[in-house]
Amino acid sequence: MSEVNFPIEWIQRVRNEIIFSTKNGLCGAVASFSLNNDIIYQEAHGFQRKYNELELMPNPEPAKIDTIFDLASLTKIFSTTIGFMKLVDEKRICVDDKVKKYIPEFSGGDKDVVTIKQLLQHNSGYAPDFHFYNPKLVPPNFYSQTRSKTIELLPKVPLLNKPGTVTVYSDLNFVMLGIVLEKVTNMRQDEFVDTVIYKPLGLKNTGYALLQKGFPKNRFEASERCGNTRDGHITFPNIRTKTIQGEVQDETAFYSMEQISGNAGLFSTVNDLTVLCQLILNKGQFGGYRLCSEEVVNLFTCSLNVDKSYTLGFQVPSIHTELIYGMLLPEAGTALGHTGWTGKCFLIDFTHNSIILILNNKKHSPVIPIGNDFNRFEGGMLPTSIYGGTNQLFYAGILESKFGCK
Repeated sequence: MSEVNFPIEWIQRVRNEIIFSTKNGLCGAVASFSLNNDIIYQEAHGFQRKYNELELMPNPEPAKIDTIFDLASLTKIFSTTIGFMKLVDEKRICVDDKVKKYIPEFSGGDKDVVTIKQLLQHNSGYAPDFHFYNPKLVPPNFYSQTRSKTIELLPKVPLLNKPGTVTVYSDLNFVMLGIVLEKVTNMRQDEFVDTVIYKPLGLKNTGYALLQKGFPKNRFEASERCGNTRDGHITFPNIRTKTIQGEVQDETAFYSMEQISGNAGLFSTVNDLTVLCQLILNKGQFGGYRLCSEEVVNLFTCSLNVDKSYTLGFQVPSIHTELIYGMLLPEAGTALGHTGWTGKCFLIDFTHNSIILILNNKKHSPVIPIGNDFNRFEGGMLPTSIYGGTNQLFYAGILESKFGCK
């Protein structure tokens, strides 16, 4: 770790903000900041687990640099999107292809014109979510808690909007992309990314369903305290009730896709994620490994959707996302990021050659019900779990080191 050419004052401010957050409701966090291929800051604070269901543990597990995190929607980038970058580079798929070319069942009406690009840019017309796993929330013929049945049902889910007209962030886009990837490669998604990307890069702590592969439970962060019940407020068939640790929290991925999905399910550490971010920042190459050409990286990182909120997979920071990414970012197109519901955020900045990673377990905390909304957690109300303030402190350090301004 190096702090050369980066103001110590801003490192201390970042440290203080993370410590404040972990002492006031955020369970734990690991943060890392890289500048010009150097790790400027990397620390772990708080705990990776401190609850057994509703009870505090007598000896909580401390957060560590090598804690393995449930990446939630960062899976969309570090599995599905980079998987498609590889396939596009090998000319096995084109982003302008119609989805029905690979999934013939996805057809009829507006579905006939939906493209791979529209799935990646969240303007396919799909609804924000679809709860296959909960019979109370879907028609009886759409209930599924097996991967094979969900794959069969997904093409039949009706579109909410006309394709290409409006951006609606939806997990369904990336569940479908994962199915397309499997059709093209004849491999399950976890096997493809592990064989073609993670192993060649030397990543030993990145993958799907790692608990089933022999990783001990105490290597992982914990997420929800009482399974997916939101501290006992929600129920559906086969719902988990014990503290989640080492299994994907996302309900669609766990119950309906058997943990292997394009929208969620990937696990990793801060150091493995730094490699994957650097791979993108280096325009497709890291060490002796090449994911794809520079042209393909540019295609995925510069192809803006209708409202310029997403490229192909990546979110574009803007005035609408200042609470997440901060107010000091450069103009759209030079910095890209994404967040994950369990408490994950990354930023890749091509202008300043920098990477920010904030990995926390904000859902491992008491639920704060508001009416019938049980998705607010005590740990999600702190500066480091909202991300923007911590990100902005890093950027303030960049500006001071570059321009001498405070």
